[in-house]
Amino acid sequence: MDNILNYLYELKREGIKLGLDTTRAFAEHLGNPQDKYKKIHIAGTNGKGSISSYIYNILRQRYNTGLYTSPHLIKFNERIIFNKEMISDDYIINFISENRDYIDKLSKIKMNPTFFETTTVMAFKYFYDMHADYAAIEVGLGGRLDSTNIIIPEISIIGQIGYEHYQKLGCSLTSIAYEKGGIIKPGIPVVLQDKKPEVLAEIKKLSQVRKSKLILSEDYSKSTEPELYNFKMVFDLKTPLNEYHIESNNLGLYQVKNIKTAVAALENMDTSINKHDVESGIDKAIWHGRMEIIRASPLVIIDSAHNPPAASNLVPSFKKFIKKKPLLLIGMLSDKDVFSFLTIMRQLSDKIVLTMPNEPDRALDPDNIKDIASSIYRDVKIIKDPLSAYDYSLKNSDCVLVCGSMYLIGDIMSREKVGILPFIDIGKKISKEIG
Repeated sequence: MDNILNYLYELKREGIKLGLDTTRAFAEHLGNPQDKYKKIHIAGTNGKGSISSYIYNILRQRYNTGLYTSPHLIKFNERIIFNKEMISDDYIINFISENRDYIDKLSKIKMNPTFFETTTVMAFKYFYDMHADYAAIEVGLGGRLDSTNIIIPEISIIGQIGYEHYQKLGCSLTSIAYEKGGIIKPGIPVVLQDKKPEVLAEIKKLSQVRKSKLILSEDYSKSTEPELYNFKMVFDLKTPLNEYHIESNNLGLYQVKNIKTAVAALENMDTSINKHDVESGIDKAIWHGRMEIIRASPLVIIDSAHNPPAASNLVPSFKKFIKKKPLLLIGMLSDKDVFSFLTIMRQLSDKIVLTMPNEPDRALDPDNIKDIASSIYRDVKIIKDPLSAYDYSLKNSDCVLVCGSMYLIGDIMSREKVGILPFIDIGKKISKEIG
């Protein structure tokens, strides 16, 4: 399996114009499996993974449902889930073995599939082979030129939009919204969560040109103030069609928006989903590494926030639900806005441990940001090995918040043996561990 994954990770196409031709060719070679079941397409800078998880968990209460997301936290197989199981090693091995000659053939005409293109087509084929009724498909990067954008969905969803990956998507919110809005298909409804003026104006324009109904999720429904009860986030949600009592394993004020977005999308689709399916699906859903409590004593919260918009979402949620001042354990990648991220996180604590995520090519050496951190925080410590930094944090604080990189979150999850499937069918037992 390691050899297959190494082969996958090494698939790349240098110096070739971005486009969907390779993905379309590969999918057509396999009989266009993505056209054989219904899809929901989810884009956005932040929140798209959580929204995808809610969609998947609600739909699987009644339908055979797939979930395609990226990146993974611990294991590659996390990216492709059908019903209650990850894609098997055997399927991955067989898929690559059966299609290696075709991949090599495309390489000879400079259309060699990248890692993400190959993984995307694999997911499409897997869902078809497993007889999916629906699949929640998360965009990888952008939208317009993302490999997933060969699908025609039942509905498109666009979450929050920020400046991450501006080098590839454009330096303004308008240009980034244009790229994200590339998933809007003619005549297919689109749900938009973000209400920033530039974003709203661009998505409105695109939806009008494509004659697509635009639903603003924040206007579509009303919610009560969320509260923490038995370590779940609880609130009521009223839509034009129903009134729901929501209990979510994912804490966070931003998760209220993500749940509202998922529900708005499902209510504007032609399904047999009912009130119980929505409430049950959300109650069973968990999107790991998003304001997740993984340890009781000391209290440890992990969150994959790694850019300023995500930090801005995390801070008020942490203040509302966690009444302790945390020691921050942060490791970041070199392509992130470090100064802004650290400045926002300073609202929670004046103590920070800087470490180095386990991603050699992109990890930011904490030595390079020590001066920046010291200008923001009163107490700065550098421990480059992430697990050593974690052990230190556990010994020196009764509350630890880990964030900054999904690679760091994955290492901590592995250390604490946190589950990786995006649901908890037996109910989360945090209350016993922490209460």
